[in-house]
Amino acid sequence: MLEIDNIKFQYPEQTHPLKFALNVPENTALVVAGISGSGKSTLLNLIAGFLHPDSGDIRWREKSILGLAPAMRPISMLFQSDNLFAHLDVWTNIALGVDAGLKIDGESTEIIAQSMADLGIGDMETRPIPTLSGGQQQRVALVRALVRARLHAAGGAGGGAGSRSLLLLDEPFSALDPITKADCLAVVRRMVDDFGITAILVTHDASDAEALGADVFSLPTPC
Repeated sequence: MLEIDNIKFQYPEQTHPLKFALNVPENTALVVAGISGSGKSTLLNLIAGFLHPDSGDIRWREKSILGLAPAMRPISMLFQSDNLFAHLDVWTNIALGVDAGLKIDGESTEIIAQSMADLGIGDMETRPIPTLSGGQQQRVALVRALVRARLHAAGGAGGGAGSRSLLLLDEPFSALDPITKADCLAVVRRMVDDFGITAILVTHDASDAEALGADVFSLPTPC
């Protein structure tokens, strides 16, 4: 279980701190909803370790992860900005999420190919990132996060079993048309069901929760 235990975090320009308290069972999907400024992305960045809370604790499987650097936390994350390398092709961008040294074994290669096909970009391996549309780039970033989470949850790619079985997705479908978005939601749902992934999705679209079969955690309007 992921436990967000009375976390408080305050940006310098805020009058009041943001407050978070929730538990997320393993092998489930959760949608985080709320208006702009309510702290949705902040919550993901606190879990991932890119922000540090003023008080409270974050525990995964009953152990605090606050003292761990982002790279050491059991997390794969998709940022709003996608974080793709424009000078590299699609396959290399995805493979870097598996191993920074690009030491990719046969199993990982097959999973990358399968995931690319599932998200409709199977024929784009050698395409440079700048030649892709916004929606295609978003799917490349999503494949990278999904492959990383799947391999590490299974104990591959140099990680122990379940080592990165938390998947954090920050507005992952904002550039996608409704049909492609539905396909991507189905892929994420299969990841949760088949590979022991715990997924937390930030979205402005309330219908994503129903499509994903996920509970909703609604953040209050900020003061």
